[in-house]
Order: sequence, then C-alpha cells, then structure tokens
Amino acid sequence: MRCVSARRACPSSRRGSVARPRTWSAIHHTLIALVVWACCVWVDPLAQAQATAQIPLQFDFLNPGARSLAMGSAFVGAADDATAAFANPAGLARLNTRQVSAEGRVRRVETPFLQGGRISGSVTGVGLDTISGPSYSTDVDRRVSPAFLSVMVPVASVTVAAYRHDAVGIENTFFSNGVFSRATFSGTTDDRNRESPLGGTRTVDIADYGAAMGARLGERVSVGGGLSLYTFRLNADFTRYGFVSDVFSPADPRIIVATATQRGDGVAVSGNLGALVQVHPNVKVGAQFRRGPRFEFTQHDVVRSTGIDLTRSGHFKVPDVASVGLEWRVGSATRILADYAHVRYAQLKRDFIDIQALSSGRPDQLRIDSGSEVHGGLEYVLSTLARPLALRGGAWFDPDHAVRYVPTPANDPIDQVLRVTLPGGENLVHYTFGAGIALTDRLELNAGADLSKRTTAVTASGVLRF
Repeated sequence: MRCVSARRACPSSRRGSVARPRTWSAIHHTLIALVVWACCVWVDPLAQAQATAQIPLQFDFLNPGARSLAMGSAFVGAADDATAAFANPAGLARLNTRQVSAEGRVRRVETPFLQGGRISGSVTGVGLDTISGPSYSTDVDRRVSPAFLSVMVPVASVTVAAYRHDAVGIENTFFSNGVFSRATFSGTTDDRNRESPLGGTRTVDIADYGAAMGARLGERVSVGGGLSLYTFRLNADFTRYGFVSDVFSPADPRIIVATATQRGDGVAVSGNLGALVQVHPNVKVGAQFRRGPRFEFTQHDVVRSTGIDLTRSGHFKVPDVASVGLEWRVGSATRILADYAHVRYAQLKRDFIDIQALSSGRPDQLRIDSGSEVHGGLEYVLSTLARPLALRGGAWFDPDHAVRYVPTPANDPIDQVLRVTLPGGENLVHYTFGAGIALTDRLELNAGADLSKRTTAVTASGVLRF
C-alpha cells in the first residue's frame, strides 16, 4: 500500500535562485517568482506539513508453511499440518499426532517510488533538471525471519495448537529529489518549480501469538476456531529538505523544511473461524474467515517556517481475509489444490491513508481496492523411493493493492504531482515450487520458493512428530 505526500513545493530556496543580469525584465520575473512563493505559503500552509512518505506500504497475507507456499499458497481445502491453526483451524481436527513445527523464511521485496524527473514544462538541462517525465527508483527490503513456530496436541476429542506467526515485516528507506514542473501565475509561465526533496524510513512489524482448536462434527465435517494476540510496531520518520543553492541544485540536509513521524506500539486481540467438509472420498472443501486486528497510531507533522505543529491519531486496520479452498486427490500419489481469497485492503484507507491526505484536502481522491486472490497448486509423491519425496508446484494471482490517486476534473498542479507520486501498482502472477521428504517416521523436512516480478521468498520448515 502506498502512503501520500500531499504538498507541492514552491519555487523557492533558502539561499537564492539562478543568477540573472539586473535588467527590468529580470527584476520583473524575480518579483513574480517571489510573489508565487509567497502565495504558495499563504494559500496552503498545511500542505507543507504533509511530509509523509510517498513510498508504498504493501504486504501480502500468505499462509505460513513451506508446504503451502510451494503449492501456490493454496491450503484452505487441505489444512493437513500445524499451519492449519492459521490457514483453516478446522483441519486440526483431522490430525491425531503431537507435533512441533518451525519455519524460517527469507524474503526480498522491491518497492518502486517517485525519485525525480519533470512532470510538466520543458527540461532546462540545468543541474538536476535533465529527465523528461517522472523517474522512479526502487527500494529493496530484505528480511530473514523465523516465520512460524507451533506446537500441536490432540486432547480428548479435539486437537489444539499454539503458534507464533510473523504476520507482517516491512522495512523501507527512500529518498526523492523532488519533481520539476511548470507553473503559471498572473499570465507568466515559469519552469523553475520543484517539489522539495523528501527522504524517509519506515518499519512495520506485526506478530501473531495464537491458539486454535479443531473438532469433528461427524465423519465428514469438522470446524475450528482460534484467538490471536497481535503485537504491532510502527516507526516512520520523514523529512523534507531545502536546496543547496537553487531549485536545480541537490538537496541540502542542513535545511529542514518539514518533518513527519508515525508511531504505533500496541497489542490487539482478533480471531479466525474455519470449516472443512469431505464431500467425496477424494475431495475436500474448506472455508475460513480471519478478522484482522486494529491498532492505534499517531502522526506528528511539523513545518518550521510556519510554526505548524500537528498531532493526529487514528487506526491501522489489518485487512480481513475470507477464503474458500478445494483439495482433489487423483489416485494415491497426486493431489490438486485451489483457493480463492478476498482481502479487504480498502479497510486501510480509513484513518491510515486519509489522515495522511488531510493536508491536501483531497482524501477522497485516494483509492485502494480490496482484491481477490486465486491460488493453485499441485503435489506429486514419488512413493517408490526408500523415503517418499513430494514434488510441488503452483501459481497465484496477486491483484494490485497499492494506493492510487485519481485526479480531480481541474487537473491542477497538486493533481499532477499526486498522480505521478501514486500511480497505483500492477497485478502480479507468482510462481512457486518446492519439495518435501520424510527422513524418518517422525521427522519431515520441506522447502519452497515463491517468485514474482516484485518479490522473492524462500522458505524451509521441519516437523517433528512424537
């Protein structure tokens, strides 16, 4: 998902502008430039307060487990290991052995952001003004984490599990030089306009400590549910800078125009429900609903030149997820899995996105769509080997769920800047593969990988039954 920086920098700097001969024409243009600068500050002082990041905040809600990931993260209809506690707790009822499982995951995510360029007017060729059109760069977030740890125990007629799951882990760093643009004031057009440079960092960590239970309602039907205690940490710092000498020069880190911080640190309780039905000896169908937790955060904006000092509070809502799935066994060696999941990304707009757009006065122009994912996977077991080896593959459709800006009919300078800052994302297709082997009757190892244009994930897990 993307957050928005909603100010348009005026053609000003602390140290002056491009030197020109002292003719009446030059003085005339200089006076106009100063008036434009003054009007920008006077008309829209709140716009300067909004230094929050233009960089997207985008994350996925994949099921944990190397087995699941290797099969396109399709698991709601299978739910046949300890990760069912998160994916579909009804599957726990069909597991009758005690087991401990752990997963480690390496993840690489590429996130594009607006780095510079010119969005209107003519390239001057002066200083940094050399690129026609918006220029984008990429932040790369690399993370190694213990993604899932669980203990599962059958108790009487039910099976219970306790687990820890790394739900969200993001760390972004970016720096934008600011885009150049054309402005017209009192009939005079000037290409010496540029957004103030913006740099920032953001970390978001959400962990899920949960317990779930599954029970049979007969030979063919099982149900389950769970409760989770989620922990949340958000730390984000953004700064807008002035220029070394004029609007064509690099950013000067000594000149701080505005700052913004986002802070969140809390816990919340949520839960999930699931069902699993054996509709045929070779076919199971499942369904689950997982309610995302809601956390409080604060945003603090400061603009030094105007004395603006604003603190606002709101909620960061982790989207709810509803899904259905199917498992079809073809003979004794092959099974086919398919899931459909609807993720309510639009729940992030209220507060978290809108608060960051209040300074522009255009929160209604920001859109983030809920999305529907389609997952598919295949497993084939080489049972003739001394130790059966399971080969897995799959793919899944990842819908665009980045914030995008929809311009107003006026298509004014703010529209032009925000349109290129938040162009939206793209639909992606992920391809997955992996394998698993039972080294002994008690120990099983699995590995998997998920590859797409934007992300790479590699995972390994082990299961010990006793």
